[in-house]
Amino acid sequence: MRNDGTLDGDTTDDDLVGERYCPSCGKTFAAMLERCPDDGARLIEWSPSTDPLIATTLDGRYRIVRPLGAGGMGTVYEAVQLSIDRHVAIKVVRDELAHDRATVKRFLREARLLVQLSHPNIVNVYDYGQVAETGTLYLVMELLRGPTLATLLARAKRLPPLRACEIALPLCDALATAHAHAIIHRDLKPENVMLCEGPEELVKVLDFGLAKSLASDAAATSGITQAGTVIGTPLYMAPEAISGDSPDPRSDLYALGCLIYEMLTGDPPFVAPTISVILARHLNEPVPPLPGDVPRPLAELVTALLAKEPANRPASARDVHGWLRAIISGETPDDEAPTLIHQPRVARGTEPPPPAIRPTIRRSPPPPVVAAPVRSQPTQVVTRPPGMRLWPVIVMGIVVAIAVFAAIVIALGP
Repeated sequence: MRNDGTLDGDTTDDDLVGERYCPSCGKTFAAMLERCPDDGARLIEWSPSTDPLIATTLDGRYRIVRPLGAGGMGTVYEAVQLSIDRHVAIKVVRDELAHDRATVKRFLREARLLVQLSHPNIVNVYDYGQVAETGTLYLVMELLRGPTLATLLARAKRLPPLRACEIALPLCDALATAHAHAIIHRDLKPENVMLCEGPEELVKVLDFGLAKSLASDAAATSGITQAGTVIGTPLYMAPEAISGDSPDPRSDLYALGCLIYEMLTGDPPFVAPTISVILARHLNEPVPPLPGDVPRPLAELVTALLAKEPANRPASARDVHGWLRAIISGETPDDEAPTLIHQPRVARGTEPPPPAIRPTIRRSPPPPVVAAPVRSQPTQVVTRPPGMRLWPVIVMGIVVAIAVFAAIVIALGP
């Protein structure tokens, strides 16, 4: 270690424990420093004993900064694209899988499919390749910051219905774009949904590693998956995927229904201690009822999404988007509501065709009828001369006097 806090070339991994690394210049410093003395960048804690890729340059272009997460195929790292000083996320396939024929095909399929998709609600892919010297496969994507839906649900447990609809809407947009390119995600789950931070929250769909292209992939996923292998995550898997039937875009809608159900209740619709029981419940059991505070139209939509038969589910992600909009606003006219249910067929044994869903429409009361103001005619006052007002009284007095006089004359006689 030098006097300025940098580490020399003779430094071993044991010496690096507790040290810090600069993601900008690539130098390593003592733990006492918070920022790089050369460029002022905040230093990253060094942990070479746990991951040998940290602080190395991948394929001569990407300097690896830190791990972001790991999965069955490999690890995702934060890295810096040296040519333009851009922070990116890189998925690196594990060395033991990089030479496996099935893994390589699956990886290259994900890269090829993601390059076709360009949508604000789908993670962007910048590059992919293989390191010539080592055979390491990597996929370069935009770096997203924010929690996953899984993290959000772990904190909040349940989400209000409006919040659940607001998250589901962009998921519909992402699925509609993928389905328009004949691509099925096949692994939609909370861990693959990112709630990106920013001036406005942006929902992104991640990890198309199990995606299938209906346009280019042959049956049995081009031999990438062996016969009898279940593709997807059991908690969010459609019955037809469990049964080994051909994939369908509505399989993604089933997974979307599972996500909305979990957002509204805190748990997936079908849970059990073992995978086999979970799969059996997807196949045979009705959807457990939603809490009473979930609006009826939303509950009906979730029930339709979780129909056992694909033909009894909404026709497309676009239709689901329209129904969610209608449920939120409550004012979509019936004759403009999209048709969710295709021609229903006999279910797998126990499921009757669900009724067509109509969102409750809260119609505004008609405006009060306000009568037009009636213009009253002005009252005409007729004035008469004073003499004309007394003559009836005078005439009456003369008549009475004559009558009295005549009565007296008759009474006295001749």
